[in-house]
Amino acid sequence: MRVAKWVLIGIAGLLVAVALAVLVITQFVDPARFKGPIERQVAAATGRDFKLAGDIELSFFPWLALTTGAAELPAPAGFADPRFLAWRNAHVGVRLLPLLRGELVVDRVRLAGLDARLVKAADGRENWAFGDANGEDSGDASGEGTLPDIAGIELREARVTYIDEAAGTQFELADARIDIEPIRSGVPMRIEAAATASMADLPERIAVELESRVTLGPPIVLADTSLSGTLREGRFGAAGVPWRLAAPRVSYDAASGALAAPEWQLRFNDAQLDGELAARLGEPLTAEGRVSLAPVSLRETLAAAGVELPPTRDKAAWERFGFDAVFRVSGPAFTVSPLAIRLDDTSLGGTIERAALEDSLIVFELRADRMDVDRYLKPAGTPSEPFVFPAEALKALRARGTLAIDEAALEGVRLRGVVFEADTP
Repeated sequence: MRVAKWVLIGIAGLLVAVALAVLVITQFVDPARFKGPIERQVAAATGRDFKLAGDIELSFFPWLALTTGAAELPAPAGFADPRFLAWRNAHVGVRLLPLLRGELVVDRVRLAGLDARLVKAADGRENWAFGDANGEDSGDASGEGTLPDIAGIELREARVTYIDEAAGTQFELADARIDIEPIRSGVPMRIEAAATASMADLPERIAVELESRVTLGPPIVLADTSLSGTLREGRFGAAGVPWRLAAPRVSYDAASGALAAPEWQLRFNDAQLDGELAARLGEPLTAEGRVSLAPVSLRETLAAAGVELPPTRDKAAWERFGFDAVFRVSGPAFTVSPLAIRLDDTSLGGTIERAALEDSLIVFELRADRMDVDRYLKPAGTPSEPFVFPAEALKALRARGTLAIDEAALEGVRLRGVVFEADTP
């Protein structure tokens, strides 16, 4: 009992000593003294002039926490735009007692007002690329390692701008927020994010929301993933068009390039695509899967996308469209078979394929049961051109094949056994 007593007294004394030490550090040591060493350490690690413009605050127990004001990390020399990373304030804490045992347990990392400008110069240089003293990437090439134990990461009021000077494009994520928790080896990370995406010189905006549980591998596994939002402004109008991409499970192995999504669903307004995908990213790209579109009004779906179909003699034309297809891709070669399309009262099926050679023709064999061409013509009394089969369009596709129609109607004439052939040289 006496031994236990002295052990408890020793532990209590140690805790008091630690508490007093932390109290001295946080209450009597000016945090501003750390600004210079932090700036120098970051500058040495990145090779860039890091500046902490705001104040630094310290707090303690159960977290030894560091809070900073505004800071800025510039782009490397040689870029026309000197901006790279800047933020309004940041907060990070480390759990005190594990730190005494040599363990690093980090509290939620909070970053507010992040402004990131990612620039790819016309000569291919990237302002986000870091290197060591020899100019080589200092990261772990194996991609392996142990993640630090971090309770979570929060980004608020962030903006990310990507500029490709060679392509002349600029992409921006505005009003972005990201929540990731926890960051721990072998533990699924809950990820929630939202932003508004836009391209320079385009009026359209895309509101995006992401939810997923990510387990870092290999392989990387995304569970219960949902990417949704609205397409608004420009062709989509102020109210916007809803969309959603969801998948119960997606896996990716970076070593082999294997990508698998056994089940996925894409919704656009009232249209719904369902499918499955198995692919191997690399040279050549290979993929196989299935995709189907549930019957939907083609006229309303295209109108939601800003495309208006012309008026037709039959107001019910273009009101029912759907398809089912199985596909296989290997480099430039692809096969779609079987293919089944339903347009109003017409059923069409067959195969479409292209061989592996770069200059190979698209070969198709399609058959329709019936097609009433009259119902798709302009209303009576409206000036219109005579119907012309789109042979020139088929020539531009470099295609060879046949489209057979068991029964067709055109200008009141009933035709049976109609066959259209394409043979592009």
